[in-house]
Amino acid sequence: MMGRHQHETKLYYQLSVDQLVPPQHLLRQIADHIDFSFVYQLARPYYSDTGQPSIDPVVLFKMLLVGYLYGITSERRLMDEMRVNLAYRWLLGYDLDETIPDHSVLSKARVRFPLAVFEAFFDQTVELCKAAGLVRGEAVFMDSTLIQANASLDSLQPREAHEPPIPAREYIERVFAENQTPDDPARTDDKPPPEEAAAGTPTAANKRKVSRTDPESSLMSHTTFGVHFAYKAHVAVDDHPARVITAAVATPGAIADEYMLEEVLRQHIRQTGKPPIDVVADRRYGTMENYRWLTERGFRATIPDRAANKRGPGGMWSIRDFTYNAEHNTYTCAAGETLAPASVRRSERMTEYKAPPGVCEPCVFRAQCSPTGKARGLRRSFDRGLLEDTKRWLESDDGRARYAQRKVYIETQFGIAKELHGLRRAQWRGRWRVQIQVWLTAAAMNMKKLVKSKEIGSSGGPIEPTPDPGHFQPAPAI
Repeated sequence: MMGRHQHETKLYYQLSVDQLVPPQHLLRQIADHIDFSFVYQLARPYYSDTGQPSIDPVVLFKMLLVGYLYGITSERRLMDEMRVNLAYRWLLGYDLDETIPDHSVLSKARVRFPLAVFEAFFDQTVELCKAAGLVRGEAVFMDSTLIQANASLDSLQPREAHEPPIPAREYIERVFAENQTPDDPARTDDKPPPEEAAAGTPTAANKRKVSRTDPESSLMSHTTFGVHFAYKAHVAVDDHPARVITAAVATPGAIADEYMLEEVLRQHIRQTGKPPIDVVADRRYGTMENYRWLTERGFRATIPDRAANKRGPGGMWSIRDFTYNAEHNTYTCAAGETLAPASVRRSERMTEYKAPPGVCEPCVFRAQCSPTGKARGLRRSFDRGLLEDTKRWLESDDGRARYAQRKVYIETQFGIAKELHGLRRAQWRGRWRVQIQVWLTAAAMNMKKLVKSKEIGSSGGPIEPTPDPGHFQPAPAI
């Protein structure tokens, strides 16, 4: 017999919200395993001792957390979901007849609390993961991902148009400074100073153009999104199988990855409390400066050389096409000729090598090596041995195994963050707001990892299968 359900609205219900949230629900697991009372200590300095009571700061952070856990990027929609979703209400501690706060309280919270509060919230999730044994600290995996800025290409304008008006005297001084005559002794080269060039300056397009609505974002080109404004999240992940995010830094999209290695690594060490043995990253981080910096501090670089597959201008052979003899400090070319040291440039930290006079002109490899027929020369950096040591490590079985972990440990985290937690696009404008989004996204992901480990542990099984750390040879002590 076919049944028909007849719904009749009841005047009274004998139930509680707690009864309607199943035990296996993610938010119940988070509430069972994480004590949010630490938020009171973070927020207390930013409230007055007088006046009307505010919205509970724990409630504010729980509302933000729900948005990042479930990828709800609109705060208006988040509050609408709070009103109808019983699990969300239960986590906040709001009963069925209580009014959910307006979405504007979240905007006010971002203004009230400085960045340090949101960073401390993220730090606490790392501390909780450490206490649960989910942080090993033997290796760190680094990478970055682009985040589409909350800005349209229609807002593109010349960078000068964004600059505020300046006083007339300063304008005149600037005109004279920028229009010096060639014979003016004060005239300088057009190239930027070395310290500016080494700071990760934006591309030429970003020097000329800027977004009117979000001037801190960068104009980028991506195979999937095309040309767009973007920020970049630089992230570090610990080598425990739980893959806890230990550092997350937001920058304009044009900041190159290699310039962020030191900052991200320092944050990782601050969080984990111990320097890693291996620093693992892709070839974009593989600069001589990074190899030198890591080696001087006792870290082992598991980073391919970014120029390993590059040729010289027009496909010319580079120093990588010559064989170095460390015992005699010479190079050998494909034709078997020896390039001996010709000079040492200590100020440039390099040695110059030259082939014997006259051997290059009749050589069969002249077109690829020295088209002019002049004696071929090479320049070897004093630090090139670091690059060669790294290459040998990456070609070893242990080095290949460690580098192969990179895709699993960090690239999957970016995919999860974008697909499930709303990191594909910036919610707000301005770097500091994007930084808050990056921290809270990482905090939500860390909490999920923590809860998963707690649930597996409470079921009597192991938290995670842990590979034998002795499989990798230790680096020299720091």
